[in-house]
Amino acid sequence: MRFLPSFRNLPRILAAFAVCLSAHALALSCSSDTWGTVQTIQLDQPINVSTGNLQTGTVLWRSPVFTSQFTCRDTDGYPQGEDAYFYWDPKKDMQKIDPSLSIGITYQGVDYDPKSSPKLKIGPGTIRDPGCPNGKRCTAKPQTLTVSYSVFIKATGVKPPASGQIDSTGSYSMFQVDGVGGLNTSTPNANFNAYISGLGLIRFIACNPTISVEANQGNIVDFGRIPASNANPGALEKSVPFSVVANLSGEGVGGDCQGQTLQASFSTTYSLDGATTILPSPDAGFGIYLSQPESTARPIEMKTAVDIGLITGDATRLEKGFMANLKWLSDKPKIGPFTATANVDVTFK
Repeated sequence: MRFLPSFRNLPRILAAFAVCLSAHALALSCSSDTWGTVQTIQLDQPINVSTGNLQTGTVLWRSPVFTSQFTCRDTDGYPQGEDAYFYWDPKKDMQKIDPSLSIGITYQGVDYDPKSSPKLKIGPGTIRDPGCPNGKRCTAKPQTLTVSYSVFIKATGVKPPASGQIDSTGSYSMFQVDGVGGLNTSTPNANFNAYISGLGLIRFIACNPTISVEANQGNIVDFGRIPASNANPGALEKSVPFSVVANLSGEGVGGDCQGQTLQASFSTTYSLDGATTILPSPDAGFGIYLSQPESTARPIEMKTAVDIGLITGDATRLEKGFMANLKWLSDKPKIGPFTATANVDVTFK
């Protein structure tokens, strides 16, 4: 279920939300201070998917955000140090999952499909030991990285099983943390590996609410006139409320909605400052971020799930309020009309 709200403001006003490798193999041993070398993200409750929501690329589910610390050590005597990476689909498991589903990782507000890219740098795994004498074979100093990520499930456009339930019941490796030289095969099970299991709990149901956005200008959040003289880097200039609404009445909604919890996640095709602030243009000097009404100082990260609410009884409408916030990034903002947009995907929790 996708709706495309738009953010703008009026003319003549400020924009608003309208290596070279050595011959020997390099290898790191990276483990999580929390999980060790294995994290299994277990789906332990049913995940319901709307039968009317299966277009290619549609978000079907997002996990909570997981934050892990990885400590990487030099296992092959590479004193210069090396970067650490997420290596996607290290065991070639993704092709074994039901073809109606695409499973990937969201990192820093970007969705990564393990089947389409080999790796992603996440930071220094080890660094040179300044106490190592020149010409000596030394061990690089270990480093600890803190990273946050979540899991998404999207539709591929392939028809799901006739039973309405996914039959992929195994445990599937999504990524491994390793060094620049590739996967550490010399020491099996020495590196952090994240798995997903419990996909058999995914089922397809007849609940197809109509999703809309309600704001101060229809489906448009309009900030009005904002003088450039207010610009103060880091300051919040203005907040405007809007709501994501699920209409549960009318034809085609389906009878399986009662008892379901809906959640939303936001994304944009515009550039971002970090993982939260939408830039109308790279040189705008200001940006727009979304938040909960009660916590405007805490931006919602793009592509992170936020609860909308539980569908109870004979409810015909479910509504969740949000805030669009204009934040200054420069004391010399660009003048003139600007527009930015955000997508909202609504799924079952």
